[in-house]
Amino acid sequence: MEHVAIFGMEVALCSSMSLALVRLLKSQLRNILEEICGSATRAEFWVIFTQLMLFISPLLIVTFFTKTADRVIPNPVTLLQETLFRSLLGDFIALSMIGYVIWTAIPRLTQKRSHSTQEEQTLKEGGRSHE
Repeated sequence: MEHVAIFGMEVALCSSMSLALVRLLKSQLRNILEEICGSATRAEFWVIFTQLMLFISPLLIVTFFTKTADRVIPNPVTLLQETLFRSLLGDFIALSMIGYVIWTAIPRLTQKRSHSTQEEQTLKEGGRSHE
């Protein structure tokens, strides 16, 4: 029974850290994704996808490397430290991947805007030359 309680503590710690990240990022992420995706529906899909990845990635690492299968469980401080490290590692990996994808999408969006602005400027100048 002790192993189940420890595993439950590991999952709870991991999930609570992920929940904190999701709540912290949710509104800003939605705004950025709406701008990048062009519609609220598309952005909402990617917000949900990102939130799932922020839960799944750390949980995979925590459950894969859990110490509850060992015959001798380390002392509680060591267990807490290892669980915290694995949770942070999973969140870091997920955030790095998500951040990279968003970062690479932003220059394309900026380029598209500047191209549109140049076209508008050309059209305006062309309209003036006919006057």
